[in-house]
Amino acid sequence: MFCGLCRKHGVKSRGNQVSFFYGTDNFRTEFLNAHHLSEAHAKASLMEATSGSPVNRATTEFMVMTMSKVTLGRIENLFRSCHAIAKTGRPLKDFIWMCKLDDMKGVDIGPVFRTNKSARTFTYFIAEVERRNLREKLEQSKFFSVLSDGITDSSTEEAELVYVQFACAGKVHCQIVGVQTVEKKDPLEIRNAIEKTLERNLQLKLSNQDWAKKLVGFGSDGAPGSEGENNGVAMLFREIQPRALTVYCFAHHLELSYRAVFQSVPLYNDVRGLLHSIYYFYHSSPVHKSSLITAFKGLHLRPVLPSRVGGRRWLQGLQAALQNFLRGYPAIVQQLHSAVEDRNDTSHQKANELLEFLLQADIVKFVHFLVDVINVLSILSRVNQNRNSSIADVFASLESTLEMLRMYKTRPGPKERQVDSATHFHGNCLGGKGNISDVRSTVLTHLVKRLQGCFRDASQDVVKATVIGSFQLWPTKINQEFGEKEVSILTAHYEPLLEAANVEIDEVDTEWSMLKLEIYARFQNICKLTWDFVNSVYLHKYPNILTLVDLVLTLPASSAEAERGFSQMKRAKSQMRATIKAESMTDLLIIQLNSPDINNFDPRKAIHLWNTRTPSSTGDTRPNSSCSSNSESHYESD
Repeated sequence: MFCGLCRKHGVKSRGNQVSFFYGTDNFRTEFLNAHHLSEAHAKASLMEATSGSPVNRATTEFMVMTMSKVTLGRIENLFRSCHAIAKTGRPLKDFIWMCKLDDMKGVDIGPVFRTNKSARTFTYFIAEVERRNLREKLEQSKFFSVLSDGITDSSTEEAELVYVQFACAGKVHCQIVGVQTVEKKDPLEIRNAIEKTLERNLQLKLSNQDWAKKLVGFGSDGAPGSEGENNGVAMLFREIQPRALTVYCFAHHLELSYRAVFQSVPLYNDVRGLLHSIYYFYHSSPVHKSSLITAFKGLHLRPVLPSRVGGRRWLQGLQAALQNFLRGYPAIVQQLHSAVEDRNDTSHQKANELLEFLLQADIVKFVHFLVDVINVLSILSRVNQNRNSSIADVFASLESTLEMLRMYKTRPGPKERQVDSATHFHGNCLGGKGNISDVRSTVLTHLVKRLQGCFRDASQDVVKATVIGSFQLWPTKINQEFGEKEVSILTAHYEPLLEAANVEIDEVDTEWSMLKLEIYARFQNICKLTWDFVNSVYLHKYPNILTLVDLVLTLPASSAEAERGFSQMKRAKSQMRATIKAESMTDLLIIQLNSPDINNFDPRKAIHLWNTRTPSSTGDTRPNSSCSSNSESHYESD
């Protein structure tokens, strides 16, 4: 005896179940019932319901109409549960108790597909739908850039997160492709990881001529001190496409540049250590904290307690700690004086040490200098973290930042000027000479040099020319010459890529001038315009210049999306409390970052994709292509 449906569709039972695919002479009722309720038979039944559907865009709708409403409803509920688990960063093992909860609530999810393995399989196909959507978008776009950023997880395993950025009709998309582990961080390993991720998840080979003609940029973490490594990776992309612009992700570069400059400055280490000590002095003692609040009230000041230095948002944390230190300085000094005079206080020795540091002139002046520098860098960081910032916005902010830092080399900043020649601060006499001019000059010189490295491998003329892509940088009133030189530079640099995108090069300059005239004549507030809106109005009239703008918007500038990917990845690993392989993490990140939210998720495409595969067994539902994340064993460590 055998099961006709299972044999027809090649579905084999696994494990200890009686095989109704090859046939059996066991006619006992419990075995028949067990097979009828098995995942193998359920899979074969679903395949039978959709076996006559054509392979086209109507297939999904056909499946919905032909499949049993009860069966489809059950599968939809299961897929929605898996999507919600992945979207919220929960471990997939939650799937089993969610099924039990559905039973208690009276939600019909059926007796099958209630295992961790089914959850992993469903999660794969939900992610696969998003991968296919991303590939379709890339095929339709005329240009794209690749972004890669490295991370070391809790198990000290090196990994690369790979993103693609592209613009279609003025709308910018930056989406994750996947994560890939690397055995060691050298150019060859990183190059192979990037290529493997693109090929496995998108079937995209960078060496393919069609894709090479679309590649316009490459973004890397660009850590200071590893320029050779990152230059080696950048060389890969320049070999594939010599016109590709290399830009190093700014958030990572800014943090590492700051640390590289300040870690060798003894005065900075003294200030940082002082901030740490003051924070823990009050944080660890409710008595001292209460006494400090009393001191604030006695001075008629709003209580501002010392804050912690460090954390994930290191720049904002340091800025807040410095500002709180200066605001609370008079109350802190007064409270420490009281603690020193109180011999019964066991911490009076520590209070005396802190007080000696607080009353040093060079400490006070360096803190004010540091606030000036951090305030400038925080503005630059804020622009970089904004998802709407283009490469032109980041470059313009960088130029302003460098100019301000050069200015501080010749004259003190606004905060430092308040104590430049002061011998007292808030009525407290300061000791020491307080001359920090040499330290200031050294710090600013090295910081300027480090920050310039973000665009070290990019053509400065091309980067400056991207100003046409940011309405924030357009003149408030029409300037006939604005953008003419920039358009010529961009057209000359990217001419082969523009020609491959069917852009009429000779018409670009004229279209730019006419588009600019119409925009200024029609709109009053230029800085509030967006390129997707401009495309909706003028694409039919000026297709060539707007394609060039899409190219500019495709160039990588910010690493905000990669930072978000890192946060999601760390959260997922901490939730699972186990080692999770790259393929499994890729599926989870794609669902978290690329898929619709829970309210807008439609599981039918994923169900159709899962149901139309032709497996040899119920457990082998992943594709057989070597270019796909396809092995069930990839998930065995989840």
